[in-house]
Amino acid sequence: MPESAALLQDEAAVAWDPLVQLDDPYPVYRRLRDQAPVYHNPERDMWALSRFDDVHAAGRDWETFSSSAGGTGNDADDTYQIFLPAGDVAAADPPLHTRLRGALRLAFSPSQIRLRFEDAARTRAISLLNEFADARAADFARDFARPLPAHVMFTWFGFPDDDHPQLLEWFSGMLNRTIGQRALPASTIAARDRMRAYVEAAAAERRVSPREDLLGFVVEAQKRGELTPDEVIGSSMLLFIAGIVTTSGLISNSLLHLVRFPEQRALLRSEPERFPAAIEELLRFDAPIQSLIRTTTREVEIDGTTIPSGAYVNLIWASANRDERRWSDPDRLDIAREPVRHVAFGEGIHHCLGAPLARLEGRIALEELLKRIPEYAVAGDIVRVRTPTDRALERLPVEF
Repeated sequence: MPESAALLQDEAAVAWDPLVQLDDPYPVYRRLRDQAPVYHNPERDMWALSRFDDVHAAGRDWETFSSSAGGTGNDADDTYQIFLPAGDVAAADPPLHTRLRGALRLAFSPSQIRLRFEDAARTRAISLLNEFADARAADFARDFARPLPAHVMFTWFGFPDDDHPQLLEWFSGMLNRTIGQRALPASTIAARDRMRAYVEAAAAERRVSPREDLLGFVVEAQKRGELTPDEVIGSSMLLFIAGIVTTSGLISNSLLHLVRFPEQRALLRSEPERFPAAIEELLRFDAPIQSLIRTTTREVEIDGTTIPSGAYVNLIWASANRDERRWSDPDRLDIAREPVRHVAFGEGIHHCLGAPLARLEGRIALEELLKRIPEYAVAGDIVRVRTPTDRALERLPVEF
């Protein structure tokens, strides 16, 4: 019997539950890579890949590791219900995926992102900093990391400023989860329904009076026959949520780790040209999307273990990014590290559409905050977002 298969039968060897968020999952990920690189949780009936080469290969092989075959999205829980009945490009395979992504792609080109958001995101970051920089205390998650990408997305969608507080409340409501449960709480569904009704009404307005915003862009795709009405709403809901939670995770995680690695914070302050490389290292070090689900369309053997057809398989991006087979001393944050491709934004046809915007906002956020508040310390309990897929902070209280 292969060693990895034998370890799978030894429940004492290593245990990982994709629905239970850990404050520090990385020691468990290391044990998965070392002891059970093809892991099976019989209670959840889910598998997991944790080594870089396996995750990378599976991410590129959409025909074997399908995003749509399971019919329940690509999160460990029922997050897919937020985007029903149609339009979730992240949970689609070609040819549907090709059509959905093609309808959205031009809006997310790196050149267009830079042109549209470089100045706007920086202006908003400075405005947010002005609200607390003289107070000597703040919550970097609540006051900065979340409202920055939220404002960018709300404004890009063309939603009025007066609606932003309500939209942010609905967004936060859609992140509510019961730890260890796949089903979404009633409060999450209620927030989804309110947000969906808002988007439907706004889309109806743009069908009558076109606008040059993101929702108007999506509505025009429907007029060209590239999207259905349901796909307009589902795609908009996906972009709305993903555009905030991933970037807020990148920013909040980064601000926390720059406390834990003060020498890296000092290096950034003294050599600001390193900010782009720092963003890549921070993404590698603590990926804002920890793992996503694929469903096997055939029996497949990996590292001597056979995964059956129809199995739910977690691709643990965050573990792959700490694989010592690819990076030396991977548990150390090192912004001067020689750059090597990571998978923090996924891999293959599902590589994150919004990655250029997240990178841009993350860089601007760190540049402006460290310029204004070069030294700070954590001053209270850290609270994490409760969704099993996301790695982001709800609360990061600091003093400076």
